[in-house]
Parts: sequence; structure tokens; C-alpha cells
Amino acid sequence: MRVVPYTPKHADEMRAVCLATASERARTSKTHGRFTLLMYCEPYLEHGTCFMLLDDEGVARGYTLCAEDFESWQKVFAPYRAQIEALGDEYAQRVANEYAEFARTAPEYPAHLHIDIEEPYTGGGNGRALMETLIGYLREAGVPGVAFGVAAGNERAIKFYERMGFEHLTEFEDNGPVFGMRF
Repeated sequence: MRVVPYTPKHADEMRAVCLATASERARTSKTHGRFTLLMYCEPYLEHGTCFMLLDDEGVARGYTLCAEDFESWQKVFAPYRAQIEALGDEYAQRVANEYAEFARTAPEYPAHLHIDIEEPYTGGGNGRALMETLIGYLREAGVPGVAFGVAAGNERAIKFYERMGFEHLTEFEDNGPVFGMRF
């Protein structure tokens, strides 16, 4: 396993990782799957900073996706947000809630990230390698901090982020804790 910068030839693999690591609803409902890709994958692949975890055959099995500056990201994300809102009230409310939390943390933690790894590839230092690669990149780019949300009840991930040195900042209104790290 190795961590490398994202290249567009791996776009379908990255989408597959996103859906494979999402909720069952995202995998079984076309609308919810579309929401998941629009919210957590597509805009980052097209406009963000991305690193991939590749297996020995060169297939993406995990990733970190990042927006380095929330204020400028909102402009990039606007067309995706419009597509999400068009999916229905539930999705419009969810994107509003999540982005409200990122807006609250953005002054000190302007970057936000998503990390996902297919279950057979979790453990063994793969998550740490992805996070350390992204953190090193963000530090070198002069980004002062990063924040991200964790699904409520994902105790394994919460413990991992605490071991990585992230601090618990706040709670999403309906979806779990928000962690952050200053550089």
C-alpha cells in the first residue's frame, strides 16, 4: 500500500471507495448515493486536494479529500450544493447543517477533509499514512488548521483521531463530533 496524489484516471475508483464506505442507504438508494457523491466526493476530485491509498495493483482503496480554504470553497461548491438541494428538503437541510458547522470552525480551521478507506484496508497504518500525508501537505502550504466531522457512534474513528492528536471542537447538529487540528 502506498499514498500518492490523486490523478483523474482513478476517479471511478475514488467514487467506488466513497460509496463502499458510506451508509447502507447510500449504497441502496440512488438519490442518497447521488447525495453522498455530490457532498463528499465529486467536488473534491474536481477542485480539491486529494491523496489516494493504492494497493499493490495500483487500485485506489482509500483517500483523503480536502478543501484548503472554506471561504473560497463555498464558491466552488455552490453548483454541487444546488444539485444536492434539488434532491429534496432532507438533503438541503443536511448540507446546510454541515456547512454551518464548517463555517463556525473556519476562522481557525479553514481547511476541511474527508477520509475513507475500504474496510479490508483499514488498520495497519493506512489511515495514519493518509492523514500524515495530507497534514504534511497542508502545513507546507501554510494552511493554519483543518476540521472534519465524524459520524455519530463511530468510536473506532474517534479513537483514531484522538490518537492522531486531533481535538474535539464541537458537535454537528445531527451527525456527530467535529475534530480539528491547528498547524
